[in-house]
Amino acid sequence: MFLPDRFDGAAYDCFIIGSGPAGLTAALALGEAGRRVLVFESGDADVPRNELSNSVGYGHYSGAYWNLHWIRALGGTSNVWTGWCVTEREIDFDNPAVGVKWPIERAELVPYWRKAATILDRDPRFIDVERPFVPGFIYRPVPTGPPTRFGRKYRDQLEAPGRVDVALGRTVVGFDANASRSIVTSIEYVDHQLDLRRTLTVAPKQTVIVAAGAMGNAQLFLQPRSDGAVPVGNESGMVGLHLMEHPEYHSAGECVMDAEMDLYWPADNKGTGMHAIVADREFSIQHGLYGCSLQCSRKTGDHDMARFLSSQSGRPHFHYDITVRSEMLPSARNRVVLTAERNRWGLQRPSARCVIDARDFQNVEQTLRIFGETLIRLGRGRVRVNNDRIYKDVWGQGHTLGTTRMGTSRDESVVDGECRVHGYENLFVGGSSVFPSGGYANPTLTIVALALRLADTIAGTR
Repeated sequence: MFLPDRFDGAAYDCFIIGSGPAGLTAALALGEAGRRVLVFESGDADVPRNELSNSVGYGHYSGAYWNLHWIRALGGTSNVWTGWCVTEREIDFDNPAVGVKWPIERAELVPYWRKAATILDRDPRFIDVERPFVPGFIYRPVPTGPPTRFGRKYRDQLEAPGRVDVALGRTVVGFDANASRSIVTSIEYVDHQLDLRRTLTVAPKQTVIVAAGAMGNAQLFLQPRSDGAVPVGNESGMVGLHLMEHPEYHSAGECVMDAEMDLYWPADNKGTGMHAIVADREFSIQHGLYGCSLQCSRKTGDHDMARFLSSQSGRPHFHYDITVRSEMLPSARNRVVLTAERNRWGLQRPSARCVIDARDFQNVEQTLRIFGETLIRLGRGRVRVNNDRIYKDVWGQGHTLGTTRMGTSRDESVVDGECRVHGYENLFVGGSSVFPSGGYANPTLTIVALALRLADTIAGTR
């Protein structure tokens, strides 16, 4: 239920910071497993607390851009999610061109993706459909649909008495730990209604999950301590590093080919979605490519080149616009740091630097060119690359990734393969901040899948 001013922290098994897709998914799954859970949420059930999302931005994305996708309200970023669901491919977990290997295998996430699809009101049968397209490339559609708003979907359940309680209007601003930095011992938070700072004692048997988004997780773990010691959770010194997005290049290319994309769409899927083409594993490794999805849309046969190729081949050809959604190479230079500016509750303002690498731009161009060369070699069509749309007009998808990456050791990551902060027994991280690399896939499905997996880890059911 939604908690009043005072509550008894000793009554809970787990504390979760953030009520977005990761936080609420983990909370509800733990509740179903018989655990008592308290969720801290800065905002209201309906109205975001916008003054808390105040990052500064440098590079290809402004602070205002990051803030638009850092929502302090019940349901978190699900309030602005557009509804796209697709899984990462196996190569996304260990692509030589990216140089980062996830500490978990794709197969571990498959059953959780199925459950996540149901939570997100999607048909699990269509989240990882693949079909051969032309040699070296596969057809991989992206199902869409009305976005699931977690605050709206679960509000009645959360308002009623149960195993999951929500403390609205409370912002966590820091942690303390034991001398050996193996157990979180307290949570400090601000009660906005009373404008008071309070401290909640955490017992060794109680668990803490930080799921405040990639920007919020970094901000919280980077907050300086009054004693000058390293902030709890940043003993690795890796917090904030490897900030990533999914760059988007509208009309980066166009193609004419003899393939009618609608015929590739799964016949029994009556929902909406996007036609997308990606390089297969062998082609990606052969050409040093990484995550890059070619969305083909606006099909028409009423195009000069389509008519010409149709007349030459005797087969219908169609023109498509191509919008590219791609991966960024993880770089420690792309990072979140804290400025000296503090808000009234003592939180230091984050500064995000995110610069798209020259190799990221070239990866998009090369993928388009290789696809075009393949069509020409097969006598199937042509591709035109739009230079200005790639190099001068890059957009984003509102996906904040990295900043508390997952890995095998403290030397290269913040959390391990269980999403546990290295060295701690009761401190975990949820959300896209744990992604070691980005792939090209929209992250919400995997965020929810990882949260379900994390809940099973904590509940001891894995």
